[in-house]
Amino acid sequence: MEHLEHQKDWLTVPQLPCVAIEETVTFWEMMGYTTTYKMTRPYQYGIVEKGGYELHFGKVKGMTAANNLYSGCLVMVSDLEKVYKNFTQRFKQNLGRVPHSGIPRISRMKPGTARFTLTDVSGNSIIFIKYGKEHDETYEKAFDENQSPLQKSIAKSIVFRDYKEDEKASVKTLDAALQNIENEAHVDIAEALLIRIDLASNINDTIREEECRALLNQVSLTDEEKERLAQKYNVKL
Repeated sequence: MEHLEHQKDWLTVPQLPCVAIEETVTFWEMMGYTTTYKMTRPYQYGIVEKGGYELHFGKVKGMTAANNLYSGCLVMVSDLEKVYKNFTQRFKQNLGRVPHSGIPRISRMKPGTARFTLTDVSGNSIIFIKYGKEHDETYEKAFDENQSPLQKSIAKSIVFRDYKEDEKASVKTLDAALQNIENEAHVDIAEALLIRIDLASNINDTIREEECRALLNQVSLTDEEKERLAQKYNVKL
């Protein structure tokens, strides 16, 4: 770690726990990182690097990925979409699929999303965030009081789905909101249904997906308007 000594007077480096250093650095190498340091005795420690920043890992005795309740850090990037695409391609090349559940996994990233989470083999959650105001704006919208009840529920469901990896909470939020839509704008109803269709598809709830598609057909919007909304959420009509 001598190369860190002359960088800055102060330097903060995230140090994350791991089950085994070999398995951990191998995973991050699969994701395109370079291992710059690895020690197996007298204790296990490793460093991986990409894009000018480093992640440090140390083995914790008795730890498993399942009991890593939450460890992680934030990585700010300027080209979030490119980074996400690179990671998903590497998953496909090495695992034959892109895992969105279990360990390891990567969260789904919808168009316009300002962040995603990559969870490694030790259960560490590394959150990649796009530089700029988009990330804060998404959170602020969820608590904006100058919205209709449905608009607020849509914003909260997006936070649950994309930022907290909690599809169950997102589903619960939208299902509750869709019970009372008499005074809501048609465009907001369609938007909520499209998000709900996507959630149902993700968890293989074909019955709920078809119910929402039937409701969407009843919304008084043109086909062109519905198609624009569908493209926004990457949903096929």
